[in-house]
Amino acid sequence: MIWTKKIASFSFVIASIISLASCQWFNRSEGEGALARVGDKYLFIEDIDGLASANIEDSAQIVSSYIDNWVKEQLLMRKALQNLPDDQVNFEKQLENYRRSLIIYAYENQILRQKLDTLITEDQIEVYYKNNKENFELKEDILQMRMVMIRNSAPNHDSVKYWLFGRDSLLLLNLVDYCTGFAEKCALDTSEWIPLNLLNSYLPGNELQIGALGLGKNILEDSVKTIMIDLYAQKSKGNRAPVSYVKDQIRAILKNQRRLKLLADVRKQIFEDASLKNTYEVY
Repeated sequence: MIWTKKIASFSFVIASIISLASCQWFNRSEGEGALARVGDKYLFIEDIDGLASANIEDSAQIVSSYIDNWVKEQLLMRKALQNLPDDQVNFEKQLENYRRSLIIYAYENQILRQKLDTLITEDQIEVYYKNNKENFELKEDILQMRMVMIRNSAPNHDSVKYWLFGRDSLLLLNLVDYCTGFAEKCALDTSEWIPLNLLNSYLPGNELQIGALGLGKNILEDSVKTIMIDLYAQKSKGNRAPVSYVKDQIRAILKNQRRLKLLADVRKQIFEDASLKNTYEVY
């Protein structure tokens, strides 16, 4: 019953719009059932199927707006065809090339999802790094450190210093708990390398240069915050990057190499199969 009412309402809307539009846009004998005409192009009722809503007034507005936009677009298209040279409106070749590219791309993605081995081991990363060290020159200064940034209003500054600059693993647990509740920024993994630029982003107006920090204990503060740094090592740009710093980059390189090899192997296999079955000929 609900559908019957909606269809009836929609039919009423369409009938109303046809009666208003027929005298302006088309000859009924040439476009029976059409809602609008531009040149030899007609817009029919079935072309706007699904536009109606439950509200008759809303449906009338939606359909009327659609017809108006359709007419304007068709008029613009006619004007473009009249004024553009043939080589600028003939898109059949470009569309076919685009369609072919999309189909191949979809098929290759399916192959990659099914067959690509994405597991990269630490040993594989190390081997690639050793064989390509010259390609991993640092583009920025980097630091290896523990760092905690807290507001000056945060509690227990002396305890933070004791936990941070101590070398007892139990102290580190206390520091982790404290950072969870009070630190604005922290870096506690000393195996990671951190760009100096990132540290400088926490120090507006007080930019550090490589070498400005000494190994071990460093404390920087202003009227708002305190940054405590236990510096383990630093490397300046132009030097060779540590393998841990470029690990993600190497992993991405190895994955891409596998991707390219898999796709090349698939193409080669398709070509060889087609050759055996005489699927193609070159004249």
